[in-house]
Amino acid sequence: MRPHELHDALAAAMIEAHYQPILSMADGTPFALEALARLNHPKLGILSPDRFVPQMEDAGLAARLTELVSHQAFADMTGAALIGHGLRVTINFPLDVLLAPTALDRLEEQRIAAGIAADLVVIELTESRPVDEFKVLRRSLEWLRARGYRVAIDDVGPSVPQLGPLLDLPFTALKLDMELVRHVETNPDIACFLQNTVDLAHAHGMSVIAEGVETIGIWRRMKTMGIRAAQGYLVARPMSVALVPDWLAAWKAAPSPI
Repeated sequence: MRPHELHDALAAAMIEAHYQPILSMADGTPFALEALARLNHPKLGILSPDRFVPQMEDAGLAARLTELVSHQAFADMTGAALIGHGLRVTINFPLDVLLAPTALDRLEEQRIAAGIAADLVVIELTESRPVDEFKVLRRSLEWLRARGYRVAIDDVGPSVPQLGPLLDLPFTALKLDMELVRHVETNPDIACFLQNTVDLAHAHGMSVIAEGVETIGIWRRMKTMGIRAAQGYLVARPMSVALVPDWLAAWKAAPSPI
């Protein structure tokens, strides 16, 4: 998309939040939804994040995009579709946005205005670039934790530089990269990396979520590694908020495939 189209998309309310459930691996109970940005273009239809998020970040629009997704997620959490289900919501924050005090202040203003408890909100650090300012990042994380938010490292894989120092920061959860999880059954090196990462995360008091769980075999392998939560196409694809209640009802009513 061209720069002026990106600005137009933000100004014309084309940004939507779709949701993918996150389940407990112990009993298959849904406990959270990840809010995922979508762009509803009048001519191109609904665009996935890879079609517009990197371009927005390059154009310096990441903070505005994040604010819009947060606003939509909080509105949906208190709307008729989701209220009463007790689900957490996870919201992606690029590093540049997470390091900005004004962005955190705006997040807090939105949350308070919506009347949502902070411990129902998980902020996920999306690593679009390496972390250089660990002290600044620590301050942001401590600011969030002091107010009751949960914070997670997203898409952890071998390409994440300086994972050790990241694990020393006050994150509450770690999410495994979906491309690795998808190949855990066929690649011993990937399986070894994932197990070591899970063990390190647990040693730092973090919970671990496996993304990209697409088959029963992957689910079972993740469970044997000690992972307690999962999301992926085995459970559900991202969906509009209007579809979440029907999915929840169908999931609870059907015999568990896991």
